[in-house]
Amino acid sequence: MRHYLVVANQTLRQPELADKIRACIDAGPSEFFLLVPATRAHGPVRWTPADAAAVARRRLDTALERFRALGADVVGEVGDPSPVVAIGAVLRRRSFDALILSTLAVGPSQWLRGDVPDHIERLFKIPVELVTPEFDLGLDAAERVETVGAVTASASAASIVHEAVAAP
Repeated sequence: MRHYLVVANQTLRQPELADKIRACIDAGPSEFFLLVPATRAHGPVRWTPADAAAVARRRLDTALERFRALGADVVGEVGDPSPVVAIGAVLRRRSFDALILSTLAVGPSQWLRGDVPDHIERLFKIPVELVTPEFDLGLDAAERVETVGAVTASASAASIVHEAVAAP
């Protein structure tokens, strides 16, 4: 049985990742551990760590359902915002045959600009299989609504708390 650590966040809905999971299942008995670092999206909206963790949790739950529907034996967790730190924490508890790293396309990918795949291979001595979309699809409409809604709700709550604390 092959054991895969799958690391992804914004790309969890990309067909390339589902194709990779399906190919691993087709190759033989496989178990997957899905790690979703609680990274914050870069853009005009300010994210708190709680916002990032909430969005990562929703993405994880949705992805677990999708991958199980493909026939995958999969569990997962939300991890540290740094993918390298999050991977290290998981690898201290479990061992894997390979790591599947799903990133945005070259250009918008912070993980590729930060050379995360190389860091992972050097630090943890685990083969990294990189999965990227052929072109940057960005967030789909449902995910944009989910992300902006979570951040807006959190920002509204923070504003109310701030006003209550700042009030004389």
